[in-house]
Amino acid sequence: MAPPDGSPAVERFDRIWRDYVSQETLEERIAQHREGRARFLKILAGYARRAAPRCVVEVGCGSAIDLCLLEREMSGAPAVGIDLSPEGLKVARSFSERLQMPLKLCQGDAHAIPLRSGSAGLVFSQGVLEHFSDPRPVLAEQARILAPGGVLVVSVPQAFTGYTVSKHRAIRAGTWPWGWEGQFSSRSLRKLGESLGLRIEQVFGYQYWLSWGEPAWVLRDLVGKVERRLPAAASRWVKPVSNAYDRLWNWMEESYGHVFLLNVAAVFRVPGPAR
Repeated sequence: MAPPDGSPAVERFDRIWRDYVSQETLEERIAQHREGRARFLKILAGYARRAAPRCVVEVGCGSAIDLCLLEREMSGAPAVGIDLSPEGLKVARSFSERLQMPLKLCQGDAHAIPLRSGSAGLVFSQGVLEHFSDPRPVLAEQARILAPGGVLVVSVPQAFTGYTVSKHRAIRAGTWPWGWEGQFSSRSLRKLGESLGLRIEQVFGYQYWLSWGEPAWVLRDLVGKVERRLPAAASRWVKPVSNAYDRLWNWMEESYGHVFLLNVAAVFRVPGPAR
C-alpha cells in the first residue's frame, strides 16, 4: 500500500499503530466506532448477513474493530482481515480477543490480496483508497476476490469538509501522520467503481469531524449547545424545537450526507447472479 510519494508505508503505519491503543483504552476505541460509524456498520451488517459465499473480507483492516463488530452478524461465517502493517495486525488481534470474535488475519498488499478470485461474498475497506494516487488497481483487486453477484463497500474521506481543508494544511506542513492522502466526492467515487464495470447500489455519508473547524458539525450541534446552557425551567420550552431540529438533521444525513459528512461510502455489486 505504498503512498504516491514513495515513502515507506509499512514503517509509517507501524509507527501509528504502535501508539493506537496506548492513547485510549480498547473500550473507548470500540465505543467510538459504534457511535461514529453506526450508519456504516448498519449497512455493512445487512450485506454481511446475505453474503454469498459467506466469507467477508476487510482490506486494510487496521484495528479490525469494524470486522469484529460485523462478525456478530455473521453467525460464525469466515471473517478475514488483510493489512500491510504487522503492528496493525497486532492491534487487530487485541481487539479480536477483547471482543471474543475470531478473525483470520494476514499481512498483504492491497495490490495483490492473498486470496483466490471469487472467494468472498462481501469485501469492504474504510480509509484505504485515499492513500493511492491511482486507486483504480486497488479497487479492481478488491473486486477480483468477489464472487459473481458479490458486494463491495468502499468508504473514503468526503471531499467537501472542514476536515479536508485541515488535512491538506497539515500535509503541506509535513505534520500529517498518514502521509499523502486524497479524498473523493460521491460522484468521483461512483465513477471510479463504474469504470471497472461495477454496478452502483447506493451512496451514503456518515460521521462528523467533531471540531469547530467543521461547519456541518457546528450547525448540527447548535441547538443542542443552546439547550445545554439554558436553565432547567427554560429548557422545556426549547425541547420541541430541539426535537424538530434533530429530525431535520437526521433526514438530511440520510438523504444528503454523502455531500457534507466526513466519510462517503459506495456500495457496488459485481455483475453476475449471486450464489
